[in-house]
Amino acid sequence: MGVAEGALIANAITQGVFNADLKTFFMSTTGQSGSLSKADAGNQVTLRELISGATGGSYGISYVQGSTKAGGPQYMRTGTTIGDVIKENLNENGLQMVGSLIAIPIAFKVGSKLARKPRALVNKVGKMSGLPMRV
Repeated sequence: MGVAEGALIANAITQGVFNADLKTFFMSTTGQSGSLSKADAGNQVTLRELISGATGGSYGISYVQGSTKAGGPQYMRTGTTIGDVIKENLNENGLQMVGSLIAIPIAFKVGSKLARKPRALVNKVGKMSGLPMRV
């Protein structure tokens, strides 16, 4: 139960801050989810993009544009910053994230109390039958 609660809380945080569910945040190989529209995907940040940005890359939301002028090539970073994307995601998803962070632990606590007697019965039967596990 604790693992499921933790996963739901982590999903709420990644959805609120990075606009990506937990699976997409950790497992995306392209840096974007195919299920989002172009507008929403532009605000999505994955772990792959964070690692890229931390190692000198572009976070997947900006790029370096080169041009040649009289003094040689000049490079200019265009796009938006990671801080702006996170701020926009929090503005759009922050209230839902906070609601989830409050509701999930409450739901698990109530569910645990409601399931206490059936779990105790299953554990008792399991112990009598010699099963080495508990629910």
